[in-house]
Parts: sequence; C-alpha cells; structure tokens
Amino acid sequence: MEKITIGACDWALPGGGMYAAQIASAVGLKALSLRIGLYENDYPVTHPEMQKIYLSEQQKYGIEYCSLALNDFDNFPFHARKGTKVYEIVWDLLKRVIPTARVLGIRIIQVPGAFASEIKTEEDLEYSTSAFQYLCDVAGEYEIGVASENLMVPDRFKTLFQMVGRNNFHLYFDTQNYHLFCGYKEVDVLEVLYPYICNQIHVKDGLREDGLTGLSGAPLGAGDAGFFETMSWLDAHNYSGYLLLENYYDRLPLRTHARSPYDLLREDIKTLNKAIKSPSSDS
Repeated sequence: MEKITIGACDWALPGGGMYAAQIASAVGLKALSLRIGLYENDYPVTHPEMQKIYLSEQQKYGIEYCSLALNDFDNFPFHARKGTKVYEIVWDLLKRVIPTARVLGIRIIQVPGAFASEIKTEEDLEYSTSAFQYLCDVAGEYEIGVASENLMVPDRFKTLFQMVGRNNFHLYFDTQNYHLFCGYKEVDVLEVLYPYICNQIHVKDGLREDGLTGLSGAPLGAGDAGFFETMSWLDAHNYSGYLLLENYYDRLPLRTHARSPYDLLREDIKTLNKAIKSPSSDS
C-alpha cells in the first residue's frame, strides 16, 4: 500500500486519551482521531478553551487531527425521537459538531451506529437518515465528510446510503467489528461495501470467542479477525488513506500480552508497517 498515514484513536492509547498527541508523537504516529466526549461532561472538545489546548498540542507535536468521533452515540440513540429529552441532547450535540471540526481542521466526522444507535426499525432508519442529512449538509459547506461506523448488513447499508443521498456520506470501515459482532469475514464485507468507505479505517484485532471483551483485545494478527487477509485485500485494491489503531492497549485482556501497554503499541505499529509493506505476510 502507498500513501498510507498511520495514526490512532485517542481513546485507544495508554491513558485513554490523556496526552494523546505527545504519546502519538513519541511512538512515531502521524494522526489522531479524537472523541467529542460525553454529555455528562458537556462534550469537552466543543469548548473553545479546550480547543485551544488541542491546537497547542498539535503545533507542539506535529500530529494531524483527522477525524472526530461522536462517541456518545453509543449511549444516546442517533435516531432519537422528537419530543423527548434525548432528542434535545442529540440535536444539541449535532449542532456543535461541525464548528468544532472546523476549528480543529478535521475532515471526517465518525458516527457510531451500534449499541444505542443501532438501526433496528424503519423508524430508526428514517430518523437516522434525517440526522445524517443535517450533518452532511452543514459539513459539506466546508468539505468535511460524514461516515457511519455500523454493523448493518451490506444491502441495509446501501439502503441507508441511498436515503441519505449526499456525496459526502460514507461508511467508516473497521477491521474487527463485522467479524466480532456478526461473524462475517471482513474481506467479504469489503467486497461489497468498499466503494462506500471513507479514506479512514479503524485497525484492531481480538478473539470472537471472548465476546465483547474480545473487542480490541489482541495484538494485530494474533486474533481471529483476519487482519493480514484484510491488509492484503486493501493492498490489492490500492487503498490509500489513514489506518488508525484502535486496540485498547492498557485494558484487559490486551494488556496481559506485554509488560507495558506502550510496548504493545510499538509492536502493533511494527506489525502494521510490515503489513503495509508486505501485506501477504501472515506472521
């Protein structure tokens, strides 16, 4: 693969996001995906005071902020219904997203579509479509993309894509989620949905037999999500863009694989670099 930028999700790094830019720089990463935060903390990254700190850290350590994850949609439904308190919370957040992304120079808004925001009914689909259209329309004025990270079967995602109907709407692909939660082969999903993905991919591994604790729970290539097969597929299809590490380096069970979470992080970076240069390798 060529024209690849290796980065990480700030919530995956040791410390769960604290000093993320400094840590990323120290291990040779080039980019970070940031979390917008939680409602109970009033979405810290949306406040100018916090944005100034992030921009200062960016200048100091030379790290690009490539995406903004609306992580609280794991807890609040993106498809909240009008007339509810949750709807007010959701739409207050949505109205803060693009101004925040503009200040931080972010090009992709990542919208989680599992847990509380999983689309299960036609009404979920309709409300999700409206919210995506709003985000896409505001983001499009500033050449910012919006990407849904979800577990929808391919045909169902195509329906959502058609309903949203915006050129800056994409799929955010993940190298473990489809396998862990649905039992799919990741490359089978890519065969169908690759034309819809944005230029950023979450990279992680784990064991499906461990259930939810297997999420981001194994060094790259040591799980059963088909990491090397996915990298080979991406290389064969000339993928270019960002590969963002999302293994949980200081959490169980992953942290048991080494004495230090920083050692695990460095090893994953080595593995990922090797896979980029020689994607057919399986060791």
